[in-house]
Amino acid sequence: MFRSLTVKLALIFIVFIIAVMAVVGVFLLDRVSSFYADDFLEQMDEGFTDRLVNSLSECFDTADPAQAQKDVMTAYSGSFSFDSYRSFYILDMSGNILESSADTAGSVVKTANLLSAMNRKSEENRVSGTEYFDYAMYIKGEGGESIIYIYDDLTRMKSLIWVLFSIIFQALLIGLAIALFLCFFMTRAITSPIRKLTAGAKTIASGEYDYRIENRSHDEIGELTENFNQMARKIEHSMAQVSGEREKLETIFSRLEDGVAAFDENGRMLHINDSACDMLGIPTDKEYDFDDFTKALGMPEITSAILVTEATINIPEYTIKKKAGTELITDVSFNVFNYDIGKTGYLIVIQDITDRALLEKSRREFIANVSHELRTPLTSIKGATELIIEDDQLPEPMRKRFLSIVMNEADRMTRIVKDLLVLSRLENRRMSWKMSRFSIHSALSQICDALNSEAQDHGHTLTFDSTIPEGEIIAADKERIEQVFTNLIGNSIKYTPNGGKIKVTASMAQEEKYSYKITVADNGIGIPEENLPRIFERFYRVDKARNSDVGGTGLGLSISKEIVDAHHGDISITSRKGEGTTVTVLLPSHTAVCEED
Repeated sequence: MFRSLTVKLALIFIVFIIAVMAVVGVFLLDRVSSFYADDFLEQMDEGFTDRLVNSLSECFDTADPAQAQKDVMTAYSGSFSFDSYRSFYILDMSGNILESSADTAGSVVKTANLLSAMNRKSEENRVSGTEYFDYAMYIKGEGGESIIYIYDDLTRMKSLIWVLFSIIFQALLIGLAIALFLCFFMTRAITSPIRKLTAGAKTIASGEYDYRIENRSHDEIGELTENFNQMARKIEHSMAQVSGEREKLETIFSRLEDGVAAFDENGRMLHINDSACDMLGIPTDKEYDFDDFTKALGMPEITSAILVTEATINIPEYTIKKKAGTELITDVSFNVFNYDIGKTGYLIVIQDITDRALLEKSRREFIANVSHELRTPLTSIKGATELIIEDDQLPEPMRKRFLSIVMNEADRMTRIVKDLLVLSRLENRRMSWKMSRFSIHSALSQICDALNSEAQDHGHTLTFDSTIPEGEIIAADKERIEQVFTNLIGNSIKYTPNGGKIKVTASMAQEEKYSYKITVADNGIGIPEENLPRIFERFYRVDKARNSDVGGTGLGLSISKEIVDAHHGDISITSRKGEGTTVTVLLPSHTAVCEED
């Protein structure tokens, strides 16, 4: 690790120094080249003054114009800095050398500047390239024309560039030496505490959680060391809590309502809680492997090999039949989990959703019943109105009959909606109660008197027998209590064949918590025993055909139960098919109805 870090830091320093020196070198060399080019062009432009150009033009009037122009250019050599590296040439218009300041004059290369002058243009001189600088001036006189061509081989610039390159190279070597020197000490300063941290980590990994590293620095390494010591303290504290946490988890695991069983990779049981044993009806003190447990669950087809392939298997609403004959509706899930390093186990979770499933079933039935109860009057209303609209010649008695059907079915729908709203308010505790103190004896007597004429229409005998003193007072919502008994007595009148007997009895209750006991008994058609547990459900009908004949919304008993429960009372029904029905209501004298708007 030390060598690796040292090499990395050294490479960083070396690359940085080389990059910096390269940028500096390129910049300097470019600036030197640009300076020489600008200086050359400026010197040429300033040297070829109008006076010099006129002097060169007048040379064509001499016997040897080329020699005369050479003499003029030699006289101006100070302005152009002619030397062994910079020479001038007197050329004809074909580029042939007539005279030259160079010791040896052969031929010149026809550059862009020279070609421009040969085309009798001297204002387009440019400096280009790094091998030479040149300048061409077209001269014209009355006796002829020529080209003054100046050529610089850049020897002086190249010498300066080489000197600069040597200086840069030497600076690079010195910088690299300094970088390597600094790198050596920096890596020692960085890696020394890192080695201590590494050694400390190995010590803690071996189980010595109380080990701490001495920290003397206040930089980032010091902060890292302090964090390492803090981590060691937390690990020590966490490991001290592992045993207690494990016991706590085992306790929670055993108390879970969901059944949970865990198995290792070989199918041997790791853990099973009491809930799983209770759901399957198996002993808690027996060891099971994976296959035995799935057989007890009723799923022998699910093996550990299948679970390894699938990873997760969910079986919703699975029914478990217990030995006692009862059934549980459950959600069963099989999962693969890692319980140790490199070890895979199997987890089975059984969630009892029996209550939720029954609630969902009741909800679906309620929706179906509401739809049915509303669809029936709507169908009648639609049929009657269609007949009235389509037949303009419909007799008046027939028209009134159909309109009566529409009105009756609309009233029926109104009663259904009204009863549903009452049920909703009762169940959500949003009913507005009108509490008062009144005589329960008098209230029951008035109800029986009001319903006696309806009972006589069916040939029934309705009697009222009360041993409750007339001065006995109950604190309750009188209107709602009267609604309960009006509904109960009305049901007896409806479901008792003509000529039956209905008896309402009121007495002081012998049961604890209750003050009054009121029964409504008849000798009607009765209720089958298997229907009694669901008799208070909304829209529940023992015989739907019978209910449609006598009318009603199917919500009366549900509302009655909610009202009695709200008054902290109790309502129950006993019945035998063909022998009659008895409804018993128990009420306290002082009810504590919760009024919530």
